[in-house]
Amino acid sequence: MTAAVRKYNPGFLSEDELVNSFCVRTHEFESAVQALHETPVCPSVHQLLIGPRGSGKTSLILRIAAEIRRDAELARRFFPIVFAEESYEVASAGEFWLECLSRLAEQAPRGEAALSLSRTHEELRTVSDDRILGERCLGALLDFSDQLDKRLVVMAENLNMMFNEMSDQDAGWRLRKTLQTEPRIILLASATSRFEEIDNPDQALYELFRVLSLQPLTTEECAVLCRAVSGKNRAPETISALRILTGGSPRLIAIVARFGANLSFRNLMADLLDLVDDHTEYFKSHLEVLPAQERRVYLALASLWKPATAREIAVQARLDTSKCSAQLGRLVTRGTVEVDGGSARRKRYYLAERLYNIYYLMRRSGRLARLVEAVVQFMEAFYSPSELHNVAARMIQDSRSVDTAAERLFQAALARLIKLPALASYRQQLLLQTPQHLAYVRDGDPPEKEEAVAADSRTREMDILEQVLVECNQALQRYEHGKKPEKLISFARTLAAKGALLCKHNRYEESIAVLDQFLERFESSDEPALLEEVSRAIVWRGLAFSGMGRPEEAMSSWDQCLRRFGASQNPAFRGMIAMAWINKGTELARLERAGEAVSAWDEAIRRFGESNEPEMAEVVAQALVNKGATLILMDQIEEGLAVWDDFVERCGDSDAPTLMEKAAKCLHSKALVLREQNRPEEAVAAWNEITRRFRAISVPEVGRRVEIAQLNIAMHQIYWERYDAAIQQMDQLLDANDGATPENAWRGHLVRAWATVKSGDQARGMMDLEVALASFPDSGSLAKADLDALVALAVELEPQEILGLVQTSIMAEGLLPFITALERELGIESLVPREVKDVAKDIQQEMRTLRQKKDG
Repeated sequence: MTAAVRKYNPGFLSEDELVNSFCVRTHEFESAVQALHETPVCPSVHQLLIGPRGSGKTSLILRIAAEIRRDAELARRFFPIVFAEESYEVASAGEFWLECLSRLAEQAPRGEAALSLSRTHEELRTVSDDRILGERCLGALLDFSDQLDKRLVVMAENLNMMFNEMSDQDAGWRLRKTLQTEPRIILLASATSRFEEIDNPDQALYELFRVLSLQPLTTEECAVLCRAVSGKNRAPETISALRILTGGSPRLIAIVARFGANLSFRNLMADLLDLVDDHTEYFKSHLEVLPAQERRVYLALASLWKPATAREIAVQARLDTSKCSAQLGRLVTRGTVEVDGGSARRKRYYLAERLYNIYYLMRRSGRLARLVEAVVQFMEAFYSPSELHNVAARMIQDSRSVDTAAERLFQAALARLIKLPALASYRQQLLLQTPQHLAYVRDGDPPEKEEAVAADSRTREMDILEQVLVECNQALQRYEHGKKPEKLISFARTLAAKGALLCKHNRYEESIAVLDQFLERFESSDEPALLEEVSRAIVWRGLAFSGMGRPEEAMSSWDQCLRRFGASQNPAFRGMIAMAWINKGTELARLERAGEAVSAWDEAIRRFGESNEPEMAEVVAQALVNKGATLILMDQIEEGLAVWDDFVERCGDSDAPTLMEKAAKCLHSKALVLREQNRPEEAVAAWNEITRRFRAISVPEVGRRVEIAQLNIAMHQIYWERYDAAIQQMDQLLDANDGATPENAWRGHLVRAWATVKSGDQARGMMDLEVALASFPDSGSLAKADLDALVALAVELEPQEILGLVQTSIMAEGLLPFITALERELGIESLVPREVKDVAKDIQQEMRTLRQKKDG
């Protein structure tokens, strides 16, 4: 039995595992079980569960069977006989009852009855007359029913496929006669779709069943299933997007939940191809079982990625339309294709499993692959969580690309940030993304823009590291046995540098081994030239322990440094003393000992706060930002903001680029905190402070902060209906000497269009919107705020006008869900992928909400 089979087939779970994991389809389960409770002796109530492949039919049937065995009342009255998921051997009514007898022989209680059933089954397998076979098999089944004084609940899967393959034309009528006249037999079956035998009054199974249709899971049910499978809560926006991508299929939701348990929504969207690649055996399995022509039709439909008619699919598959229609009928019966609108004569078809369609298209190059990526990116933006969540996610992402020492400097801020009430829905998700050592390093560009560059950079860094280590080892061999003091000092410095270098590149065990070797030989030395290296080795050894997740040993190392060198006024030790205090505070914060962490940073501020040395100014800045963030995240909001204000006053006028960057980021973080505290006017004041202090600064990152501040100010002015003020802000952004960066220039035009339209000048607003749509940067990405502006404009303008602009813009492909929403508003039928249509419905809901607010 392969792992792949176990992963997707609930039949391989134990009964306890099945019961404990069953968390959706509960309404259908209760309905089916209640029908059994209410079933009188005669007539029997036969039930049919209808749902596409992956909709949970097997799990539901097995759960009902388990309930019959576990519920005392049901167990007294019924005995379940569960067929295999696919019973390919059944081609006639007699073989149906033979299969039933075979399953009963396997599932009957151990003993003489089971042995007798097995012998009877083996004997009857040789009977060639189907009517005699059916009568004798049914007789054996009824004898067993009489012995136990229980009615038999026959649970057969894929009844539609079974009847589609039957060669016996009378099988349905013979089965109907038995089910209508024999009260000891109850049939509880499943089907992948409705089929002729139950829908046509002239067919045998018409109105025989009580039908339960398994609808796609709701957003709430998807959340429950995700949590049950992964043990993690996902953000509501993430669940909404995953429901669309999977079509609410329990099986696909479970696949995504297992795969993406530790991924942020951004990374989950980026790794969709990896997800389906990881499950290639699953996606391929249901493709490879299809006959050649069915497979050809199936892939043709996947290539179209829209609800398509038999004629359109036939053209794509290079087949005759009638042959294509026949194959589509078989695919619908199998549950791999669904009817999606159209008319009775011109049905439209769509793949039942949406992730397979995405997998197939993303594996191919060309326009459709790009369209899939564009739709996924749109969903990532539209369903993105709060801005504060994005800041936390970027903090985690950015922490992976800096040196080991810097990684820890803002760990306290992040550890507390993810505990804010505003991030309650995202807490587990953020914690799972967090490496053992992490830090608030920066909240700049979204990481996907830098991934390719970062990968190349990491490769180059590794090559350089290996070369440097080779040179270190050569130098150590030269100096190791030297007796002259200068050679001994060179050896010591090289050894300490090697240990620090290994730590910086996360090779912690090697680093500790090298630093231990250094300290064993030189720790007790009184040689002044070696003491600085001793302090450095002790601090870096602590960093290596921290990187390995051994916090107590890390802090012990830093305390060792502070005991030995902390009181010294020797400038040679100042850097290492500062690192020891800073990193000790960070480690304490990670251990949720926030008060002690603040005390450690306070000590660094006390020691070095009055220093004019640039290096010490950086230390003090780091300590102040950490302390402020930690106080805020301890719900000491005012105290934390006061510390940040102190930092800005100390460093905001510095001409050191790194300090200016930190000050601008600190003010931006302050604004976000104030906004989350529902103090928008104070938040805008903080953004105004950024523009006041740094508008004339030419440092790129600082300039970018100014642009972001101006955009945020303008959007708040729009919320407050101060449209002229918003327009003025955007005029300043767009008319600056060097102009805004491409990323923010198009946003500036978009926000100005929003403000101008709200002020009543629709013509000028349309001009700005046209410029915005035409100037979207090649490397740009959509943000939730961008889509909010577009949706707001769609409410203020005539849908026809904005639709024409968007459809003819360079952004048309990336805004397909928005375009579809506008078309739906205008009553235009859009033949687009279901995923796009579902996102469009959510956009329309946002538009309705905005209209309601606008109207009063």
